[in-house]
This record gives sequence, C-alpha cells and structure tokens, in this order.
Amino acid sequence: MGTKNDPGRYDCFANAEPDEPMFVLLARDKHAPTLVWLWATLRELDQEEPAKVAEARDCMAAMLSWQIAHGRKPIGLAQAALAGVLELIRTVNGAIQSAPEVADPVEMIRRMMAAATFETEPPSLSPNQKASGG
Repeated sequence: MGTKNDPGRYDCFANAEPDEPMFVLLARDKHAPTLVWLWATLRELDQEEPAKVAEARDCMAAMLSWQIAHGRKPIGLAQAALAGVLELIRTVNGAIQSAPEVADPVEMIRRMMAAATFETEPPSLSPNQKASGG
C-alpha cells in the first residue's frame, strides 16, 4: 500500500503512461474503502497477482482506520451494492426503450454496459500471442 510520501510497489503514478487518464481515491472519501474493495474483488476474479489484490485490501483497511481516526463515517459495501443494482435497473430500462440515437452520454454508457459480457475465465492466448509474450 502506498501513500504520497511512501509510494507502494504498485504505484499508479509511476506506472501510468504520460497521457493515461487516472482517478485517485483518497481515504477522506467516504466511498473509497468500498470502491477499493470492489476493485480488488474484480481484479481477483481476473486472476490478478495475489500480492496486488492483497495490497489493495490492505489499503482499504488503512482507509477505514484513517476515517475512524479522523471522525469520519465510512459507507459500507451494502450501499455500493444497492447503487449497483439501481444502475443495472437503469441500464435495463434504457436498453428496453428503443431509440435510434441517444444524445445523453450517460444513457449511451448504460446501453454499452447492458451489452457487455463477462467471462468467468481469462481468454486464452493464441499460439502466436504465446510466442510473442502476450
């Protein structure tokens, strides 16, 4: 886990491409611990390096400790789950309504998410990809 003064092993600033967009979560954000936990869970499902997942979960615990020490009330995973369900309902509702074009960018993203598929196993590499290292 990293801090501003002591970047961690998986420091996103050091690893980012010069033009790569980033979104940083600080411990003061009441949703940060939940979002970090969800990120770690998703990465675990993607069979990410276990040490990276563990570091994210350590960061989540440190965020919770920081919030408590600073008199802030953390928001739990249940609220994030409810928000996710609400977003899925909005997505399905948007997909059901037939409109040839969507001007609202949020609605367009919801429709793209409705069309997304999730794999239970990582895609296998072709022989050419294996030979070239990825």
